[in-house]
Amino acid sequence: MKDCIENNIAILLPYDELIELAKTITQELAINIAIEKIVIDNALAVADAYRRRGVEIIVSRGNLAKAIAKNIDVEVINIPFTGYEFFDVLFKYKDFNEPIGIIEGADFIEGCRKINEKLRLDLHYYQVDHVSEFEAKTQQAMADGIELFIGGSWGIEYQDGLKARNIRYEMLHSQKPSVRQAIESAIAVFYAKQREKSRHQVLKTVLDYSQSGILVIDQNDMIINMNAVAEELLKIQLKDCAGRHSKMVLPSLRLYDFLSCEDAEMEQMEAFFGVNVMVDRVPMLVNGEIKGAIAFMHRASQIVNMESSIRKELVERRLTAKYHFTNIIGNSQSVVTTIELAQNFSGTDSTILLTGETGTGKELFAQSIHNASKRAQGPFVAINCSALPANLLESELFGYRDGAFTGAKKGGKMGLFELAHKGTIFLDEIGEIEKSMQAKLLRVLQEQEVMRIGDIRVIPVDVRVIAATNRDLLDEMRQGRYREDLYYRLNVLNLILPPLRERKGDIPILMDSLRKRINQKLDRRVEGFSKDVIQLFEQYSWPGNIRELENVVEKVIVIQQRGIVGESMVSFIRNCFQRQLNDDLKDPFDQTLAAIERQAIEMALKRNDGNRTKAALALGIDRTTLVRKIKLLSIPL
Repeated sequence: MKDCIENNIAILLPYDELIELAKTITQELAINIAIEKIVIDNALAVADAYRRRGVEIIVSRGNLAKAIAKNIDVEVINIPFTGYEFFDVLFKYKDFNEPIGIIEGADFIEGCRKINEKLRLDLHYYQVDHVSEFEAKTQQAMADGIELFIGGSWGIEYQDGLKARNIRYEMLHSQKPSVRQAIESAIAVFYAKQREKSRHQVLKTVLDYSQSGILVIDQNDMIINMNAVAEELLKIQLKDCAGRHSKMVLPSLRLYDFLSCEDAEMEQMEAFFGVNVMVDRVPMLVNGEIKGAIAFMHRASQIVNMESSIRKELVERRLTAKYHFTNIIGNSQSVVTTIELAQNFSGTDSTILLTGETGTGKELFAQSIHNASKRAQGPFVAINCSALPANLLESELFGYRDGAFTGAKKGGKMGLFELAHKGTIFLDEIGEIEKSMQAKLLRVLQEQEVMRIGDIRVIPVDVRVIAATNRDLLDEMRQGRYREDLYYRLNVLNLILPPLRERKGDIPILMDSLRKRINQKLDRRVEGFSKDVIQLFEQYSWPGNIRELENVVEKVIVIQQRGIVGESMVSFIRNCFQRQLNDDLKDPFDQTLAAIERQAIEMALKRNDGNRTKAALALGIDRTTLVRKIKLLSIPL
């Protein structure tokens, strides 16, 4: 900020003594302001040169300061004359018995008059309002027989000529307190200007970047500001209406009415030049007084676009589908047929029921269908219906109004069906919902409208439904556990996903795809699988399907770390398969990496009779790493 001060202030003074005094003061203030000596002939040129260099404030003295202020567009701080300067000179001549000529401006002369009421000197006054008058006034004074002149810095240039005529010229000398006061005033003005610029920049930014049209009037109905959007809407430019009454220029805007009314008028739909505009009119209240009014104007089409943007933002809050049919790996006939059928279903808005065992990729197919449909630009909203109890599931699906129940979020909450408007909602594990919830879901599917909990309003929704289950819903319906009408409403189009045991030919390419992805995730360097390992994978029944396959591949890569997965890992892989069977298809993701490592180390030690060197070799790690892991995992020997 100090650099800004030094670039924005200059001190221009008429004589050397005053220049030195200003330098002393700026040193005391620890600022490096430009200080330059000027005379009447070059004062304006020097001041204008500083202005062009960005200086906004000039400190000067007396009539020089007045001349600069009158002719140059800068802020001028005049070093003030105090009674002390007058008294210091006049008291010097208190016993002077000859007349004294006071040649200066009106203010100077008035000060002398007041001081002379005490000193009672023989003073004669010659008022000079411009430098061009100075010589004529001195000639007049000399004609009056006056040989001692007192004045300001204008007389400096005439001192030699006056001296040649035996005329003395006493110049008023500014004192240090006056000079310091002027410099400090200049600094204060600089900071005030900076604050004003900051406020102006904030207002300009608000006006320039607002998507709404903004027009501002003062308390006298004078237009003081408007932005480009308002100019476009009102077909008028600020330069053509600034300082004019809005009642005369823009009577249809009626903004002047709000200079006598403290109440705002909001969301009034009006037409300006054929464009529908929503107008807010707001009085500006400062300390309880109306100081103006503001009109905010929004195109009706802009409001529609805002709603679209809000929906888009909701989509971007993870409500998107990232998978496409190209992400589905496999070339077996069962997979190819399923993909072709799913692509055919994508061209419709009919409800789809995906059935298949756990881990067969139901959400992968749901996202692919969405991304291949005409709703691809809309949201994809997924929920696992088995993860929540009925009451929470209802609030998630349908939302609730403010205060609907204890603990409800203030302002209410939008349900997932509303979030999925113009898109797709994926209801996973649809076979797990209770019968009471089944009835409510049926109504939404039939009517395409939702009612938030605690509300009486219905909200229309345009949503494509894809449901998924690993249950036999037909059997559930026959046994009375599933509503018949909901079953038929969901099962308009049915897609049955094949289990992995029916597509054994896809296992090698699935393994390789998983290897690449897991290598990248875990920063491993596993290069592939031996024929024996691939054959072992193909022989397994995979009750957990692709999810289980991914789990086992990740375990193997964690242990192997690099190279080809071969014979050394066969026993470990068989153990994984057996453990899976013993756990009755327990979710493979329940095991931590530490548990996997512990299991592998224990097996390697057992197979090698506790020999750590051989066990480390079998695991593909060095002996030091193995010893460290044994201690870390507290593995008994």
